Amino acid sequence: MRMRPHLLITVAFCALTLASCSRKDEAHKDDAPPVAAAPLEFAQTTPDAEVKLTFPEAIKAFPDLHNRLYSEGQSELKAFGDQAAKDRKELSAAGSEPPPYFRSITWTLPAQSEHLASLYAEQSEFTGGAHPNANYQSVLWDKTAKQAIDARLLFAPNADLAAADAFLCRQIEAERSRRNQTPTTQTATGFTCPKLIDSHLALVASTTSGKIGAIEALFAPYEVGPYAEGAYQIRVPQAVLRGLISPAYAADFAGEPVPPPAATQ
Repeated sequence: MRMRPHLLITVAFCALTLASCSRKDEAHKDDAPPVAAAPLEFAQTTPDAEVKLTFPEAIKAFPDLHNRLYSEGQSELKAFGDQAAKDRKELSAAGSEPPPYFRSITWTLPAQSEHLASLYAEQSEFTGGAHPNANYQSVLWDKTAKQAIDARLLFAPNADLAAADAFLCRQIEAERSRRNQTPTTQTATGFTCPKLIDSHLALVASTTSGKIGAIEALFAPYEVGPYAEGAYQIRVPQAVLRGLISPAYAADFAGEPVPPPAATQ
């Protein structure tokens, strides 16, 4: 059955209208303003607590991650401030004169490659006692998927990291011996050798542009040694890890790690 001319015109008009509306909708999507970037700093000081959150300028390249970390950090620090007020009120009522609490979260973006970006935070906290406490937080960001990944995904499935773990432990011992100016083994301290895969990991830039030269394991005081020894940041060069990196990221690793900041001063 043939369609009448006026019906053909009506159908064609409707099709054009729908197509036009679809194009307008897409245009509106394209014109939608980008998500507002989070600030690079949050700070708050009260009689009970001082808190601070800071980010490097480079994190602006990853707005989704930046916004998430800012929101989480701000909420965490506000909750810390609220708890400080509660604690100090109770201590004051009991006759104590507690000092104000303090907490800081400082993010650093040490390296990135074609597919990966690395961030870590140094966190310091004081709630009374003999000294502040410190710890690390680390994030590995897949730039293609635009999401954080578990550090285990850096390594090939079933990768045998025994040699890398042994290297890590030897480097901790070497650094401890340097600090103490006397040979000191990990066993002698009463602390066990850590596993690379269970550590807070950060990437180290390479002497080859755009590549990763090493993976750095971050240890807060008390994690691999006494508090007095301080934190440890131990590098495992990519050459030690060759063949262990996941095929998805293997091409991002090459060259030698750039010297640590202290070595360039």
